[in-house]
Amino acid sequence: MKTHLWRDMAWEPCIIAALGGALFLLGVGRFVLRHRFSFTDALNCCLTVLPAALLLLVVAYVIQHAKLVSIIPLFAAGLLAFSSPVFDVALGMTLIGAVVGPALRDWKRKPVSGTADGDTA
Repeated sequence: MKTHLWRDMAWEPCIIAALGGALFLLGVGRFVLRHRFSFTDALNCCLTVLPAALLLLVVAYVIQHAKLVSIIPLFAAGLLAFSSPVFDVALGMTLIGAVVGPALRDWKRKPVSGTADGDTA
């Protein structure tokens, strides 16, 4: 029986990666419209990845344990993303990294099909 790729696919990581890519491109577009992107802005984008990751961790924890209260950190994330292109870029990179990192790790561990123990020779 033929399996369908689209039915068996986990859509949640794809949606999160697409949201991260959209935020990243939104931040880049806002920098382009400002006609200014300096070394300081690049450094700020790289350093803001850590607070964006912490915010992502807090949002995931709050959504998992107190769905009603999750409005507050989601509002804070939206406010930060709306007010700062640096945070757009950082949150986009964080979301993409949160999805792509584990996917690459699982892909490296997957044994080669056709062999019992994963050896290629």
